[in-house]
Amino acid sequence: MATPYDCSINVVQESTYGTYVAPTRAIEFTDESLDWKPERKVGVGLRASSRVLRSGRRVTTMVQGDGSLEIEATTKGMGLLLDSALGTSSSTLVSGSTFQQNYTLGDTPKSLTIQKSIVDSAAAVNPYSFLGCMVNGWSFTTGNGEISKFKFDLDIRDLDTAQTFAALTYPTTPNLYHFALGAVTFGGSVTAPTTTAIASGGTAVTDVRSFELEVNNNLADDRFNFGASGKKAKPTVGIREIKGKFTAEYSANTYRTGYIADTEFPLTVTLTSAESLSTGFATLQFVLPATKLESAIPISNNGDLVTVEHSFTAYDNLTATQPIWVVLRTADTVI
Repeated sequence: MATPYDCSINVVQESTYGTYVAPTRAIEFTDESLDWKPERKVGVGLRASSRVLRSGRRVTTMVQGDGSLEIEATTKGMGLLLDSALGTSSSTLVSGSTFQQNYTLGDTPKSLTIQKSIVDSAAAVNPYSFLGCMVNGWSFTTGNGEISKFKFDLDIRDLDTAQTFAALTYPTTPNLYHFALGAVTFGGSVTAPTTTAIASGGTAVTDVRSFELEVNNNLADDRFNFGASGKKAKPTVGIREIKGKFTAEYSANTYRTGYIADTEFPLTVTLTSAESLSTGFATLQFVLPATKLESAIPISNNGDLVTVEHSFTAYDNLTATQPIWVVLRTADTVI
């Protein structure tokens, strides 16, 4: 039975942008801010003996929404969000019950129907179905000693409150990705992932304390045209921006030297989990073949251990086949 504290997020990819599809995958989330923001105008024509703007002159000229969804990084159930965030995906059987999902940048990311259901004080379940949800940007963080998290910033076309509550189906016993099972490489030679093998190689570093990645899809989200009842056409993707930062102990001059020389470095972050698969363990990996540092000069710390926050930008070096890969080894049989 629902209680006033219950809330849920349920998602599915749409066949047609902005057209409702009954959600099929419930997402465990840590925070959300999905909201509806219609554009309303009031006519200001003067009328004798009327000293206040008139209610009958208020109209809705455009409708749209936005907001964000934050989730913990889990070994199952993230595929739909990652596919919609990056745009292109593949799922390949490695062996037994182990699948590898690869996500890369695509020109036509899929839209989502996201049903947010909130239980009111009378224990009634109230579904809010947000249609045409496009990922405008997303980020990943794995803090020092913390559980890893994704955040998806969403552009929303429409809101439907007439749809019925869709049953919740959560992934079975997912595990979490977190700081303790992470590994980082910076520099060296990295072998790109294939459909059945995660990336390998690179120079392992053991001085990194935290990592953040942020990808901006730069959607053209202002496509309001006649004939659509004030609703936008599907946003198109702009030039992606891939940035991030990591904090490391000042233990050597590798980062400083590379920053000064503006050297290109491959960067990989690999997180394994405690979930055993038929081949190895469930794994989440980020592969950035061409990054350049934007900061690396240490600052004294009053006699304490010196750490440096290194910001970076990832580029297309026209050599690697992709500027970014997100790779999942998982028991999920479908995206």
